Amino acid sequence: MSPETRTPATASRPLLELSGLRKEFGGRNVNVAVDDVSLEVREGETLALVGESGCGKTTLTRLLLRLLEPTAGSVRFDGQDLATVSAAELRAVRRQMQVVLQDPYSSMNPRMRITDIVAEPLITHDPAVRGRRGRARARERVGELLEAVGLNAGIQDRYPHEFSGGQRQRVSIARALALRPRLLVLDEPTSALDVSVQATVLELLADLQTRLGLTYVFVSHNLAVVRQVADRVAVMRRGRLVEVGEAAQVFHTPQHPYTRQLLDAVPVLDPRRGRRAAERAPRTSGESR
Repeated sequence: MSPETRTPATASRPLLELSGLRKEFGGRNVNVAVDDVSLEVREGETLALVGESGCGKTTLTRLLLRLLEPTAGSVRFDGQDLATVSAAELRAVRRQMQVVLQDPYSSMNPRMRITDIVAEPLITHDPAVRGRRGRARARERVGELLEAVGLNAGIQDRYPHEFSGGQRQRVSIARALALRPRLLVLDEPTSALDVSVQATVLELLADLQTRLGLTYVFVSHNLAVVRQVADRVAVMRRGRLVEVGEAAQVFHTPQHPYTRQLLDAVPVLDPRRGRRAAERAPRTSGESR
């Protein structure tokens, strides 16, 4: 779906608010991975976070999920400052924030059956599905989740290696939905898949967002995919945000030279367009003709 056909979530309230986030690694030789990032993610929207490898996208998502502690700044989810909540409150927040990773196979225990993989967050957070009495309830819920992502509920007793990459990613999405979250962080969710499979997974994500009212942070370096899914785009370079805007505006009238470079680097079928883009791209210092 192109940005022109999506309805921007401009009227929605912020679900996630990042303010002045900074993350440093190292001792004497400090590496600043995220530098003074402030950003809002509106309820019900898809915010795409884009930039080249090593720009800080993954570190930023770990900060917003509170898998890393920031050196400075704050993360607020639904008005709650995650640095000040109690352990019990943080546990409740974690139910509402889930992640889908790039490589579904590496995020699964190959010795576990699909039913146990999808039920794992349920067992961790919901006492009602633990023990013998809860096993039937967990299995029923897993079947519902698998069907919600386009898989047959009868596959529960199979193992991850028995499925294709696209099917495994659907299992990962089912697991992420188990606790009925409000926010999904999608970290390159289609980059390990064939192009044809990518399209079906993107369609699934769009359908789930409509049906369940989900909010997405979609991390990607693939601007062709971002163009299909994003309501807004945040461009990251060297740990900082250099441009944030509605998707249509960022793609049609980018404001920052780095954003223009990223767009000009997208492969095109017409070689003449590619040459014109190369001529427009700003040259870095020291670059010769």
